[in-house]
Amino acid sequence: MVLSERRPKKPLRVFYMVYSLTSGGIEKYSVNLLKHIDKQKFSLDFITKIDRKEFFDDQVSSLGGKKIPLSSENSSGVREMFELFWNAYKTARRGYDLAYFNLSTPAAVFKYPLICKLAGIHKIVIHSHNASEDGAGIGHSVVNYLGRAVINRISSERFACSDKAAQWLFGGKVAEQGQYTLIQNGIETVKYTYNKEKREKIRKELNIGRDHLVLGHVGRFAEQKNHEFLIAIMKEISKIDTKAVLLLIGVGEKFGSIQSLVHEYGLNDRVKFMGETDRVADLMQAMDVFVLPSHFEGLPVVGIEAQASGLKCVLSSNISLEADVTGNVSFLDLNLGPKKWANFIDEVRGYQRQDTSKAICDAQYDIRETTRLVEKKLTEVSRFEVELESA
Repeated sequence: MVLSERRPKKPLRVFYMVYSLTSGGIEKYSVNLLKHIDKQKFSLDFITKIDRKEFFDDQVSSLGGKKIPLSSENSSGVREMFELFWNAYKTARRGYDLAYFNLSTPAAVFKYPLICKLAGIHKIVIHSHNASEDGAGIGHSVVNYLGRAVINRISSERFACSDKAAQWLFGGKVAEQGQYTLIQNGIETVKYTYNKEKREKIRKELNIGRDHLVLGHVGRFAEQKNHEFLIAIMKEISKIDTKAVLLLIGVGEKFGSIQSLVHEYGLNDRVKFMGETDRVADLMQAMDVFVLPSHFEGLPVVGIEAQASGLKCVLSSNISLEADVTGNVSFLDLNLGPKKWANFIDEVRGYQRQDTSKAICDAQYDIRETTRLVEKKLTEVSRFEVELESA
């Protein structure tokens, strides 16, 4: 039995599980990776769950990518589950060199990663993007515990966006011993670089005056993102500054309830719902302070984007300190309450905004740097194959 280097003439085929192509952080990371990866060496098939029109579909198509949904939009219940698992198995049998999974919980390994392993894909990459999950009971905690053991057994390579994310998905021992690769949540730095002229143009377009304080947030409307707390902050800010504005970018299951809360607080004229948009970089130019009071995060892509825009960022202390790469980040405990958050934001609003692109690149958060590291690791995973030779 000898190890021989494999030199494929064709690109390595990757079963890349991204679950959906909505406008979330994992999806944005994945599309940025597709945009910058060397397509002569790697061919990524984006495997999603449901066959429906999604935010990044057109961009993936324009980049030469392929989207493979596993279930029809009209499926539900047992039928949907059967379609998802059976089609995942059949798809995994199409001669992929490796499989890449973006996971948020350890329990998720018992679905598609395990199916791919059973289907014959022996090279498995697991990428951790989160550091906790919305309230789960004891039973789910047990499944997560077992999931970590399975992940560490079947994975050929482990990626994580932060040390907290590594601890969450792989366990404390793996994180402490550094048995994973830190993959920075790389962004297209040049798109976000602070531009005063663009800032004035976007604020004029939004009918926001030069002297108006603009808070900003990007994230899906879900329990994790803590929009209720954010709206409570805005309520307190409005008592300090009646011209203050909050830009909310994103969609999600709690969109309607947050709209109702804004109406209840009498903030309809102060809160702008921007929806799902490809203009995040432009809208960040218009902001003054970026606020992210999440209950948990791996390492938020939007936090890096906001810093690349030169914004002062006020984040929950539940978010890893690794998120501060420019020195423009402050971490506050949610237990301080919305009033103290509002007072702090009012205190820091007068900072001098600057071009922080060099700091982002120096910290290796540019997507080009991220992509080169991913390419290197995927190549290493696939480089050697075992050949049996007769004596």
